[in-house]
Amino acid sequence: TKFALIYYRLGASSSDVELSVSDGNVSDISSEPAIIQKPSNSFSSPLATDELSNVSEPKSYTSGENGSSSVLELAEASVESSGAKAKACGTLSVLASLSNKVYNDQGIPAAFKVPSGAVLPFGSMEDALKKSGSLESFTSLLDKIETAEIENGELDTLSSELQAIVSLLSPTEEAIKSLKIIFPEDGRLIVRSSANVEDLAGMSAAGLYESIPNVSLSDPTNFGSAVARVWASLYTRRAILSRRVAGVPQGDAKMAVLVQEMLEPELSFVLHTVSPSDHDTRVVEAEVAPGLGETLAAGTRGTPWRLSCDKFDTDVATLAFANFSEEMRVLSSGPTDGEVVKLTVDYSTKPLSVDRTFRQKFGQRLAAVGQYLEQRFGSAQDVEGCMVGEDIYIVQSRPQPL
Repeated sequence: TKFALIYYRLGASSSDVELSVSDGNVSDISSEPAIIQKPSNSFSSPLATDELSNVSEPKSYTSGENGSSSVLELAEASVESSGAKAKACGTLSVLASLSNKVYNDQGIPAAFKVPSGAVLPFGSMEDALKKSGSLESFTSLLDKIETAEIENGELDTLSSELQAIVSLLSPTEEAIKSLKIIFPEDGRLIVRSSANVEDLAGMSAAGLYESIPNVSLSDPTNFGSAVARVWASLYTRRAILSRRVAGVPQGDAKMAVLVQEMLEPELSFVLHTVSPSDHDTRVVEAEVAPGLGETLAAGTRGTPWRLSCDKFDTDVATLAFANFSEEMRVLSSGPTDGEVVKLTVDYSTKPLSVDRTFRQKFGQRLAAVGQYLEQRFGSAQDVEGCMVGEDIYIVQSRPQPL
């Protein structure tokens, strides 16, 4: 019996990137390691509709005010309901399911996984404000902050008052129940921002809003507090001033909350699919840190590993070795209190420092994944991810500012 197989191949040249699909069958495949078939058909749309048809039907759970869903599965998230970050994560979940069949021209797999996730969409914070009886006070402060002066401290005072109101909120009981259907109750989670004013071309707002790691639905008080901190980060002084500079009215800013499985990585990275230093489109540049990605996101003192990975051959150049004195970790037996532990880094145990072969293969895999995501999203990308065991996980992809 012959079984039809489909293989995807990511082809590239110095001027073009292309994803192609080919048919083959088991009897035609030799025992040689190379399994990539000659492409017979090409497509380059950001995400083909026939691929989406293979994804299971997304679900929403319960209802908020005006019939809106209080919890969305990632695949159901849209820019309009949940922001560009959550939408990109939903797209990543689709691409991850396809990526195990994707190889570049050098036969290097572009396979990656994504953590499971769900979204508290726009309107969830407003639902909580209504139920707490504080919506009127919140709205009054928000109106005042639009024209608040900086010099006399008025803006800082209003910012603090807004954050104080929002920080006392928590998701509705219905939302918590819905999340318990999606996630194990004792599983470790991370809650992250997904505003309608971040991860946009020309307005990434990277690092502007909160992410809270290491929380669990088994401790609804800490979980609710973490969600409220993400909501409240929409009204920090920096966030308010950034919107003023961009010409975005304060009342137009909305915050959804992305809830994801908490990973325990050996390495975390940020990929730039175009070199940020010289705009070279032929390379993926990677910044890599030990442990959790918060080391990179928080601007911790120190230098990450920096790799320059060629998209069109297997060359990987080491631009810098990491020298962070500490790495952030979540201990599987520790409390789910929104905190991480900091451990001294022993670089003699880090393959990325001491094993050149590992460094080359890791860089080659990052180049293949970065090139694949760049092609599928249709533009240069800043990609956040990590390595857990031997698996590459991608947690976020946004347009790269050029």
